[in-house]
Amino acid sequence: METIDTDERRDCVRAALCVDVQFSLLNADEYKNMRDEGAVERDRRCLVQPVKQVSSGGEDKSQIGGIVDSNLVDFLIHLEDKLDHMLKLLAKHEEGDDSFFVAKGLDIGGKGMRILCEKQVEPGQLLDTRFRAFRYPVVSLNIVGEVIRAKPVQRGAKTYNEIALEFLDLDQDSKEWIISYVFQMQREAIRSGKR
Repeated sequence: METIDTDERRDCVRAALCVDVQFSLLNADEYKNMRDEGAVERDRRCLVQPVKQVSSGGEDKSQIGGIVDSNLVDFLIHLEDKLDHMLKLLAKHEEGDDSFFVAKGLDIGGKGMRILCEKQVEPGQLLDTRFRAFRYPVVSLNIVGEVIRAKPVQRGAKTYNEIALEFLDLDQDSKEWIISYVFQMQREAIRSGKR
């Protein structure tokens, strides 16, 4: 009997993704350039210098970053990222560029996610996605995914496309945030079921 390691089991657990997912289409050359420039690993992390103790037993407040709330720093970094993204969207809108799309998240797991949108895409197409998983701490994820399945679905009088994405080059921090989100959603579902 084949055993499945713990990490693989964690990756396969899925939960509803109740947020908007913004995405743009990438071709293979654009993706290669992103990887070469290191832009695939966009989740910036802030390393806050720990508070140091001085010989008198107090805190050394002279060090830069010595007394800083890491959550506040993370929040400000993500706020800056959002503002940059908004400026990018406004610039695209002014140019009349139709390369930016918004989809509804359906579900997510450690290896991929499903989204629902009006844009028709083909299997093998690469999507540069952006979505917010947590409100606090603010966790905004940028992940490139490959379309592994796309099928039309009818919702009311309108036809949408249900797209299944497999994440590419997912760094460990992003994967842990996603798995944490999945388990949080499952805990909330269990709590609401007990009421």
